[in-house]
Amino acid sequence: MFRYLAIPFTCIILLITACSPERNLAKDYVKQHNGNGVMIIPLYELYKDNLSISYDTAAKYTSEQFDSISWVQSCYIKHVSDSIFLTTFTNSMIDKLTTEGYDVYLDDGSDIFLSLPDPKWVIQIAQLQLDEEYSIGYIDQYSVETGEPLPYGYRVNKISLSSWIEASRANTGVKQVLYLNGYIDDYIKHGINFNVVEGSVGVDTKRDSVQMDDVYKMAFDLGQKHAEMLFDYFMNDYIREHLPTGIVDRQYFRFDHNKNSVKKGLKERFEVIN
Repeated sequence: MFRYLAIPFTCIILLITACSPERNLAKDYVKQHNGNGVMIIPLYELYKDNLSISYDTAAKYTSEQFDSISWVQSCYIKHVSDSIFLTTFTNSMIDKLTTEGYDVYLDDGSDIFLSLPDPKWVIQIAQLQLDEEYSIGYIDQYSVETGEPLPYGYRVNKISLSSWIEASRANTGVKQVLYLNGYIDDYIKHGINFNVVEGSVGVDTKRDSVQMDDVYKMAFDLGQKHAEMLFDYFMNDYIREHLPTGIVDRQYFRFDHNKNSVKKGLKERFEVIN
């Protein structure tokens, strides 16, 4: 008898979850956010650093000498065009926000933006930091004779972008700094290699190295990602503002852009600095 009670009980639980006030508010936001104003204040300087340099630790260098070492030893940073990278990132974010239904302005359209009804958001790209670095991966190959590992290391190049975004609701005086870090690195694929001549079983390493086109593609992809995460940020702020009093442990929701639906929990989110 009891097994038949599981189905209605499960239905009740699902109905309670589906009708949570946070979910309903998230759905309301998705329906009514079209036309909300967003002003983007772009950044005109890309900060770059090469963290992969090697140098004589016993010697004393001036900041100019460090800059020279960093430039000479760089594989990527010295080839990056600041204007292309920043334009790609910013335009990608603007295009995605526009596609999602927002009315997006740059800072030179402030008069029109300020005349729009609330809510509207000001998003300032405060800082973008592009870093070049590397790590050492290790693979063991084994001697057929002794069975002892014969480890060797390989270099994995990595390019990371850290962003600091200042988000504020217009006419509220409240501002938060949102931080995000994303990266790309060399793709390394390993396969087994049996060497009869040398008497060892090793690993073949195939490398798909990061190219300059990949660095600019990262700028585009992260521009899109920032726009999607801003959507979730705006939506959860709407939930916070309209949530009935007395509710503790507020649930966060994200918008699945592929399935056009809201889902509980945030797989990715900005780190709020303040």
